[in-house]
Amino acid sequence: MLKELRGVKGDRITLGIKRILEKESNLRPGFSYTWVNKSVPINARKVTEYPVGDTKVSLYRLPHSTEDLYHIEPPEYDMNNERAKLVYLVKRSLSEESPRDMDLTRPEQVGNYVTSRGKELLYRSSKRMDIELGKNRNEEITEVNALSQLLRKYTVGYGILETFLKDPFVEDIYVDAPAESNNVYIELGGISEIREKCRTNVFLSEVDMESILSRFRSESGKPFSEAFPVLEIDLNEHDTRVTVIGPPLSPDGKAFALRRRNTEPWTLPRLIQVGSLTPMAAGLLSFLIDGRSTILVAGSRGAGKTTLLGALMMEFPKSQRVLTIEDTRELPGREMQKLGYNVQSMTVGSLLEEGNLTADDALRVSLRLGESSLVLGEVRGQEARTLYEAMRAGTAGSAVMGTIHGNSPMAVYERVVHDMGISKESFGATDIVVVAGIIRPGGMQRRERRVTHITEYNHGDFSDIMRYEDGLNPTDIFRRTSEKIGAIARSWGITYEQAINNIGVRSFIREKMVEKSLKKGPELLSPPWVAEANDMFWNLIEIHHGTGSYESVKDDWLKWYEERIKYV
Repeated sequence: MLKELRGVKGDRITLGIKRILEKESNLRPGFSYTWVNKSVPINARKVTEYPVGDTKVSLYRLPHSTEDLYHIEPPEYDMNNERAKLVYLVKRSLSEESPRDMDLTRPEQVGNYVTSRGKELLYRSSKRMDIELGKNRNEEITEVNALSQLLRKYTVGYGILETFLKDPFVEDIYVDAPAESNNVYIELGGISEIREKCRTNVFLSEVDMESILSRFRSESGKPFSEAFPVLEIDLNEHDTRVTVIGPPLSPDGKAFALRRRNTEPWTLPRLIQVGSLTPMAAGLLSFLIDGRSTILVAGSRGAGKTTLLGALMMEFPKSQRVLTIEDTRELPGREMQKLGYNVQSMTVGSLLEEGNLTADDALRVSLRLGESSLVLGEVRGQEARTLYEAMRAGTAGSAVMGTIHGNSPMAVYERVVHDMGISKESFGATDIVVVAGIIRPGGMQRRERRVTHITEYNHGDFSDIMRYEDGLNPTDIFRRTSEKIGAIARSWGITYEQAINNIGVRSFIREKMVEKSLKKGPELLSPPWVAEANDMFWNLIEIHHGTGSYESVKDDWLKWYEERIKYV
């Protein structure tokens, strides 16, 4: 039939029939207001599939599109009618109850109530409706437990959004206004065969948006209205930062973005493994941090600045006290404390909040907390002036690191000097600018996060120590004349050549960790292993101090490491 519809008019009819078929393939059970489109485009090619809980996730390449498809099949959407009706009725009963002596601002307490009370109502209602939940008592208990978790998901939980929040590959989730007319979009990380940005087969209704927003308001205690059209909160349970906007800022309705935080901190070896860094670049950065440099990590949004900053923090020795200042907890302070690092975290109010300590307040306090390295989640306001004053006066601690927006070393200079009003002389306290960039190989839509510059600043000029040209490669300045490498070498009482050898050993160590992880497993790139490997490196440096033999350090470290991982 469709082949007979030719020409412009025929194309319009075919497109119309296609839209009707797609609309008819949208499903939702009565207890959910989220639509799921079960159809898959005819030309889609499945790349992989994997489970997230009990939901099957399939990833498809869409050859004639600049985006790919993230397709989910929630099992509850295939539930038979009598069970769907049972869940719907129990959900409605729960919504009509008003439990006493319960703090509704505590999601865990409310969730536990829904689960336990839901079980009671499921048993009672199933008997009244003559619905068999199992052939024996054990099967019945299993089914009631499963249905009670489903109730929790669609009453006090986030419904289908929980699949995205629990998927370790999902980094960002976007819902644009009007929600019911737009697919939910996500950004993926760690799957090279799929484009980073994917549309999903999920549509949220206006009821969904109101319900989710109600939970955001309840958990945060913050206002959201036309007078306050922006809401920012942390979902600690899901390690996610949420930003919601509404009218009049968003004239088409409410929209939100959920940005996932890594549950496990990144490390330099892990960044090498995914191609963001080379081993030599990692060795150089480790050397610069050990040499107590001032480092600004620059880049655009989504380039991986905070990820890289967190990985650099793992290169501090455990003997070094570290103070962190950030408005959203994304740096790995808590995780580092568990590994024995000396870290004190400070959280300040965001730009949209009043009545909280500012980053500048926290920075002034940190300067009175004793000798420490300072790590700022982002350098962007009045704190920049205080920071540079402290660095010039020598009271800013052993080392200073922070992120800043800018896609080149010169862009960072322009932002700090011209936008923030820091003098050229004060900017001279900056030792290194590391640029985290987004590369699109051959102009493709697929994006890759790469470190593109490691640049030093001296006497008003920038000099690239490493630069991205078909890979991040050392320059002649790195090999012979880097003023920063030379300054660290002099402070350690070693020659420039020995400093390069020191960097080489650090590079070798990280390269070996990546190499061994391919056989032993990715856990060898995790923070505990990196911390242990770095500790051994510093111990061997002390053992071989005075010999000038970095080759001995390398050989002894490799012997230790191979023995250490033998039974992993």
